[in-house]
Amino acid sequence: MGEFERLLVPIDFSEVAPVLANWVKKFAKKLKAKIYVLYVLEDLSAYEGIYVDLKTLGELEETLYEGAKKSMEDFMKTHFSDYPEVEPIIERGEVVETIIEVAKEKGVDFIVMGTHGRKGLDKILFGSVAEGVVKNSPIPVITINPYRAGLLIKEEEEVQVL
Repeated sequence: MGEFERLLVPIDFSEVAPVLANWVKKFAKKLKAKIYVLYVLEDLSAYEGIYVDLKTLGELEETLYEGAKKSMEDFMKTHFSDYPEVEPIIERGEVVETIIEVAKEKGVDFIVMGTHGRKGLDKILFGSVAEGVVKNSPIPVITINPYRAGLLIKEEEEVQVL
């Protein structure tokens, strides 16, 4: 096996994103890997067929993009300020496809993502993003269940890389 130098971490700014950030940062330190932190802004063009003014959709999309930029800045300051090899990315598109496309473009060795993110209606409407990425990605995917106590990494624990 070759070296593992690049990790892609899709996040959704939910309550589990900090858990994932802490885990992947420790994992990346062991590998001496660069981390790409990706947020995908859902493409709103799917709603164009509904009686909604296109100007309104465009304004909403721009507002959401600006909010995502601010959220990403805050997330990076809070969770990755102590990790030098990290690059934030915000893309627009269909979430599963965009995650896989960015992973290919960046030449990542692993996609590391949570098995759970947003809950409720979002999950029912959009399905499981992790499941879609696992099923469709040609790149290995590491999934972390943030709700399982055995997978939560505390500050003093070491990440074991086999």
